[in-house]
This record gives sequence, C-alpha cells and structure tokens, in this order.
Amino acid sequence: MRLTVVFLAVLCSACGSRQVRPEGAAVTPQPYLDAIARRSGAIKGLTAELKTEIWRDGERVRATQLVAVDGQGRLRIDVLTPFGQPLSTLVSDGARLMIYSLEERRFLIGASTPENLARLIPLRLDPSALSSLLRGAIPLLAHDTATVAWDAEAGTHQLDLRGAGQRQLIDLEPSALRVVRLRQWRAEVLIVDGRFGDYSGTGDAIIPQRMRFESPAEALRVDLKVVDFTLDPALTEATFQLDPPRGVVVQAL
Repeated sequence: MRLTVVFLAVLCSACGSRQVRPEGAAVTPQPYLDAIARRSGAIKGLTAELKTEIWRDGERVRATQLVAVDGQGRLRIDVLTPFGQPLSTLVSDGARLMIYSLEERRFLIGASTPENLARLIPLRLDPSALSSLLRGAIPLLAHDTATVAWDAEAGTHQLDLRGAGQRQLIDLEPSALRVVRLRQWRAEVLIVDGRFGDYSGTGDAIIPQRMRFESPAEALRVDLKVVDFTLDPALTEATFQLDPPRGVVVQAL
C-alpha cells in the first residue's frame, strides 16, 4: 500500500505543468526579434470597436469606444454613450494629444503622454504604444542587451530586453511565435503586465482581439475586447486631426 502511494506521488509530480522546449527552437534572440518586426509592419492601420472594462480598487467602469490607429503611431478614440452617441474624442498625432468633451464642452491639448492618455484609458503606456498594440505590433524597448530563455512552466519563449534602467520581458508561444505576454519594468518597478489572446488574421497580419493590462502598484486592470474591426482601412489625415469647435475655450492638459 505504501509503495502504491509513493508511486502515485511520483506519477503526479511527473504530470506537472512543466513543458519541454520544442526541438530545433532558436536559442538566440534574433529570430524572435525578426518575428516581432515582421508582425509590426504587416498591418498599417486598423479601425475597430473596443469594449473596455476598467477595474480599480474593486470598482468597475465599462465603456464602448471607436478607435482608429495607423503605422505612424497615431491614435483616435471616440467614447460613446450607452445609446451610441459621441461623448468625447481623443486624438494623438504622436506629439500632441487633444481631447474634446462634448458633454462639458471642453477642449484640452497637451503632450502625448501616458498621463494624458489616462484621462480616457488609465494605462501606463504612451499613446503611440497603445496604437501599435492595437494593430498587433509590439513596441520594443531600446535595449543594450537581448537574451532568450525557455519558460518551462508557461511553455513560452521569453525574450528579455534591457537598457537605460528598464527591462522588457516578452513571452512568445512556441508554434507561431505570437506574443502572449508583455511585461515592462522601470528600475525595479513593474509598470505594466499585458496579456494577449484570441488572435485573428492570417500570416503575419494578425491582431489580438483580447488584451488585459495590469498595474499591480495601482491596483488597476484594463480589459480590452476588439470587435467589428477592419484591417488597413483607408484613413485620411482628417482622422487624426481635432480642432476646437467655435466658442469652446482651449485649455492645457
């Protein structure tokens, strides 16, 4: 009886979640960097509807947003009321960020920074980084060193980039090398922990339709679901321009 119990214990330990690195997988970072680069250039733009859920300190806020992004890192977000009417608009041209609130009749303008983006989506990301992520591109950290390792528990290749006091850890699934997780630290502080899934598309032209971003230090979680999307739509310059309506006072962010 005792021997049987020992055998079952050994068997259970052998059936753990640890996975073996696929045979023939690259052990240097360049193939993974190349895969990310191909995906980053495969889709030039996107329009979509976003279903957003923001969790902070146990409270949840839901929103429906229309988004447009392009390969230059530009971003447009139109927030809708529950009845589908425009409520506010955010536009980032890469350098400036502008917000017009129809409800308050306020027009705000400032730098394109995570702090200003947080007025609509409280992510610790530059607007250009969010623009890239929505079209399936991973904004890579400017790095001095790059290494790759195998995470046996997650069953993913981990690309580890470090530079200028920052670190970026990117998890790629072994089969198609799709990014399933992205973490970034500044000094020793985890700024953002992003997860990606439900990929749609073909070849390198794929986007994650579900994204989750967490900031543990802020007790914050943002869930994004991409629906009704169009890849490489015909976007015009007017898409990423926002002018204050007549009679509305312009304020600095």
